[in-house]
Amino acid sequence: MVVNHNHIKINLYILGLLLLCAAGSNAQVQPVLLKGRVINYFTNEVIPFASVRWKRDSYGAVTDSSGSFRIRKTRFELDTLVVSYVGFEEAHHPYHAKKDTGELVLTLPEVKVTGGVEVKSKFNKGLRWWRSIVAHKKENDPYQFNSYSYELYNKLELDINNLNRKSFDSKLLKPFAFVLNNIDSTSETRPFLPIFLTETISDYYSSTNPYRTREEIKAALTNGIKNETVMQFMSGVSQKVNVYEDYITIFGKEFISPISNIGDKFYSYHGADTQTIDKQKFFHLFFSPRQEGSNTFSGDCWVNSISWAVQRINLNISVTANINFVNKLSIIQEFRQLDNGKWVFSKDKFIADLSPLKKDKLSFIGRKTSTYKNVQVNLPSTTERLSKNKIKEEVVVRDTAETHAPDFWEVNRHEPLSRNENKVYTMIDTLKHMPVFQKYSNAFQFIFDGHKKYGMVEIGPWYKWISGNQHEKLRLRFDLGTTTKFSQHLRLFGYLAYGFLDTRFKGKAAFSYNLNHHESWNFSGSYIDDLDNGRIRYNEDDDATTDNLFSQLIRRQGIRQKFLGVKEFKGSVTKQWPYNLSTQVSFTNASYETYGPLPSQTLFSLNNNGVINTEAIFKVRYAPGEKEIATHRRKIRIKGLEPVIEARYAQSLPDVFKGEYSYHKLSLQLSQTFRIPRWGQIEYLAYGGKYFGDSVPFMLLEIHPGNEIYYYNKQSFNLMNRFEYISDQYAGFNVEHNFEKKLFNLVPFMRKTKMRQFWNFKAVWGDLSRPNSRFNVLEFGSYRLKILRGRPYMEIGTGIDNILKFFRIDLVWRMAPQFTPPPGSTVPNNPQNFGIFGSFRLQF
Repeated sequence: MVVNHNHIKINLYILGLLLLCAAGSNAQVQPVLLKGRVINYFTNEVIPFASVRWKRDSYGAVTDSSGSFRIRKTRFELDTLVVSYVGFEEAHHPYHAKKDTGELVLTLPEVKVTGGVEVKSKFNKGLRWWRSIVAHKKENDPYQFNSYSYELYNKLELDINNLNRKSFDSKLLKPFAFVLNNIDSTSETRPFLPIFLTETISDYYSSTNPYRTREEIKAALTNGIKNETVMQFMSGVSQKVNVYEDYITIFGKEFISPISNIGDKFYSYHGADTQTIDKQKFFHLFFSPRQEGSNTFSGDCWVNSISWAVQRINLNISVTANINFVNKLSIIQEFRQLDNGKWVFSKDKFIADLSPLKKDKLSFIGRKTSTYKNVQVNLPSTTERLSKNKIKEEVVVRDTAETHAPDFWEVNRHEPLSRNENKVYTMIDTLKHMPVFQKYSNAFQFIFDGHKKYGMVEIGPWYKWISGNQHEKLRLRFDLGTTTKFSQHLRLFGYLAYGFLDTRFKGKAAFSYNLNHHESWNFSGSYIDDLDNGRIRYNEDDDATTDNLFSQLIRRQGIRQKFLGVKEFKGSVTKQWPYNLSTQVSFTNASYETYGPLPSQTLFSLNNNGVINTEAIFKVRYAPGEKEIATHRRKIRIKGLEPVIEARYAQSLPDVFKGEYSYHKLSLQLSQTFRIPRWGQIEYLAYGGKYFGDSVPFMLLEIHPGNEIYYYNKQSFNLMNRFEYISDQYAGFNVEHNFEKKLFNLVPFMRKTKMRQFWNFKAVWGDLSRPNSRFNVLEFGSYRLKILRGRPYMEIGTGIDNILKFFRIDLVWRMAPQFTPPPGSTVPNNPQNFGIFGSFRLQF
């Protein structure tokens, strides 16, 4: 048999060509590999080293350090991708070969928050890893250096969560149905809608000792719904977190870090797998709370096997953490290693889901992402740059920051915008130009803020329109003020009131002006002709008065109301200086009228013209660490942790505008809020003052603040009546210690509750000089003004806070000097020595 070798070769070539063509044809119809990414549903962050496998075709793959994967396609047209990762719920994603032709984005549900993480091992290597991390904290802490400089990219977003598509069929929301086209969601059952987005690119400088920060914003892009509530919430989201600290403060609440020196008392640690990332070996450590009720996290971190530095950490607050309105909160931090082996921050992400209602109802998600480029440490140029600061934390916005074109942002932002972030700018612009949206926004603001705007003017607050008291019976009041549409710098405001029993009109007219281009200078003036309406003295600028709809409903029984009639002209100039120092010079001319049962003003008039006084006042306030949110109506102060000092000096001006009295007075006040690690928060106020001068009527002296309603007042003595005690020299303090859940956590069945416990103590010592005592004729009249005579008046209290997230109950005991009024006096013989008070507030 003769074999034709040439014929065999030709046949083999033809067969190989046919196989190649067939393979090429199949590659065009159905690629061999399927690409995708695995992300966290809540944080939108990638999940590295997650397991991805086919349910029907039993093979799989693992995501890389960037969360990406490549997996051979299933043989079946319909199959399911199963995604799993230690600490997460397993997720199942249906796959259709003909429809799913692009890159897939697979999501894992929220992290498990109960039961911990089960990793079988003969010994607890996770606890050993934790000990090694703690032992090397000092050299790995990215905030160990004296100074830093870097380019900072900040992205801050606010989304409406849990939108229900069916709701847009209602008459109320139908005009906004177009927003459904802008909803971005990885889960159609729980879509969210972005409504606010701001981006900034800055040169950032900071030093640790002394603490200084300087941010020079080079580019800024902002769009969305902006109001006071949004700004305050965003302020909470913007806080910095350092996981290397033992305790982390979030929304004013203290959380214990999983790498705290005492972490093993609060966390269970579990060591999982080991992975190689960029040719370095990393350990995967999981942690979960040891008991319910403590402010702790669950999550995981990747730890460098040589330096024991944290390369990436994910923190999720526990369900029973003592924080209000927060459904979920996640913090992701990433770090990178410098050429010298030291670790610095690379990326921070803070995500909070807050709901004022129930967990699954409408809520808001705030997301803040910070990325850091060109991080440099301990450079002399950083110190030189910080020397330009006028305050500890200074932000400078360049004139050209908001003028950059979209192309600039495409090139210079540190990471691209997601699909829903890209839609914010056009969608919000549409909403803001919809009349029905403006109508709804104004209605919402009117209900909760009390004011309603009509172009250049606004009315309100509505809760002061109707009130009542013993002197006026029914009282009607109407307020009117200008808005920023009238002027960005000048505000005019005032009110007109009428009492039906005394048949008198009363009112106020005032202005406030911020000097153009110099908002650190403020000029203000006012004229008021009204009752004093329960104003107290320690916090004159922010007092809550009693002329509102609710005050008469909660008055303490058996106490007659006492009023002063005041006619006052006042003018002031305020200057904000560097480092949160402010000064104010003011001038007042006031005449006073008393009403029964207070002593008649005729007893104190030196020239039979009534009580007329002219006074010049100089005030200095130093508030380091305090931040302000400025609105057109007022400034909202956000306290820092450092003491606030305020000093006042006043000098009467006799014979100026008929002023009759000669004296000068000095007062000093110190206040602070700070935390004791693991033992809650302490607030204190210490104050004192002295008057120099004789023949000063009681309404110009120190009237110790009393409270005659059942609503608890932190600034007042709540079992002291108004005008009960007067002094011309005094000293006192208020202190409150909120344990939060420290004591309740000792009782197992109380650990799930969010109620908090506190105690407080208030005391004041006072006296009145003999000349002023004689001048105020304390021994005459039906209402006897009292003197402490150097003895203390004290109140001690305790109670429960955060009842149903809003309410607080105070139990208060009074300890006061004994006083026996003479016959005929209207001062009660048996003052109330115990009382129960209530109050409510929004708090995290």
